Amino acid sequence: MTETPDTRAAAPRGRFYEDFAVGQIIAHPRGRTVEAGDAILFTTSMMNTNPLYFNAHRAREAGHPAMVIDPLYVWNIVFGMTVEDLSFNVFGAGNLGYPTIEFVKAVYPGDTLYAESEVLDVTPWKKRDDCGVVHVRTIGTRPGGDVVLRYERKILVKKRGA
Repeated sequence: MTETPDTRAAAPRGRFYEDFAVGQIIAHPRGRTVEAGDAILFTTSMMNTNPLYFNAHRAREAGHPAMVIDPLYVWNIVFGMTVEDLSFNVFGAGNLGYPTIEFVKAVYPGDTLYAESEVLDVTPWKKRDDCGVVHVRTIGTRPGGDVVLRYERKILVKKRGA
């Protein structure tokens, strides 16, 4: 089952374990334009002192066209776009791990980001029968499909009626 950008729609109450299938592509419905002020606030509140993330002059000296958005902020934005579709119905803490995170390209103020996830594996949880593990790969893109971020995530998701 593939959702296209033209048919993007959030799951009404999130997905349950039974709603995931290996190979399923989920196009998350909301995009977000990254603004410089939000990015600087994130960077400074995280006490990140890399000047590329809050000093446009230093970023240009380093070869960038503008200030660079902190990659961890980019990840948080893309991750947030996936919650309603992937982990709204988590069991307990829900996040079991992030096997890979790859920051593919720099993001700049004014860039708009979108997210899409592919279900890589769906496995029953061995410790309980009311939930299961869903392993997904999510990509963050600019309009047109320019990939800026790629990561995998394992989520403990409730079964329907649990």
